[in-house]
Amino acid sequence: MATLRTIRLRIKGTKNIKQITRAMEAVSAVKMRKSQGVALAARPYATAALRMLHNLTTSQKASFSGDAQFNLLETRKVKTTLLVVVTSDKGLAGPFNTNVLKKAEGFIKSATGAVTIATVGKKATEYFTRRSRKPALSWTGFGDYVEVKEVEPLFDFVFQAFTDGQADEAYIVYTNFLSAMKQEVVIRKLLPFSEEGLLAMVQGIVPEKGRFADYNANTAKENANTANNEYLFEPSPKEIFDAILPALLKIQIYHAILEANASEHSSRMIAMRSATDNASELIKSYTVSMNKARQSAINKELAEITGGSEALAV
Repeated sequence: MATLRTIRLRIKGTKNIKQITRAMEAVSAVKMRKSQGVALAARPYATAALRMLHNLTTSQKASFSGDAQFNLLETRKVKTTLLVVVTSDKGLAGPFNTNVLKKAEGFIKSATGAVTIATVGKKATEYFTRRSRKPALSWTGFGDYVEVKEVEPLFDFVFQAFTDGQADEAYIVYTNFLSAMKQEVVIRKLLPFSEEGLLAMVQGIVPEKGRFADYNANTAKENANTANNEYLFEPSPKEIFDAILPALLKIQIYHAILEANASEHSSRMIAMRSATDNASELIKSYTVSMNKARQSAINKELAEITGGSEALAV
């Protein structure tokens, strides 16, 4: 059995760890809320752009056929697939990174052609590098509250790879934020564009539960009121396509990073809460052990005193 001094040191060390994990939980909760707010603030832009894309494609599709500018809509025979894997730079986030990497591995194994990997976050870069699959490009240091300009290098790489024919399709795997207690790893198709994929991305921005959960119902009502509107385009629809297609790709990537950030903070918050609870249980266990050790020492001293007293009486 450990000595009283050792047990006291363990209790002190565990209490220090508990204070740290509790502080990290609080910080992660604040960052998670802010990341959600940033994602939702950009959602009206994504929704309006998606609605405009729908109107353009349904009314002007014939005039765009064969135009090289609209390669982002072109479906090709898949020989090479670009996969962007989004993880975190830091650890202590529970199963956050493991789940993303497991999903990416499953996608790579099921792919019919070659897969080119690009990574966001140190954890993904280290994972694939250790397995002799060094990413074509990697990015780290995306902030907790990403600005659009921060994702431009990633956007440029994906855009260029697809338009130059280096990749016939592009996907991104990241963790979608459903609620503070639930996140889901998803794979979204970035290119070529599809209305279904863009709609899933826009709808996925709003969490299922929590303070922002009613946002979907409100915006769905707004979308229903404007879904059948006809637009007069100035300048031409072609020039609008020139701007809106790259912008939609950028906003897709931007929201994926924001969702991943919110999910990372949420996963870390849950992990730190669990660690705090475990520390509390450990402190209780150590306290019981300390009390038992103290009682044992007292009983031993009492036995020695009693034995000595009896010896003197004889």
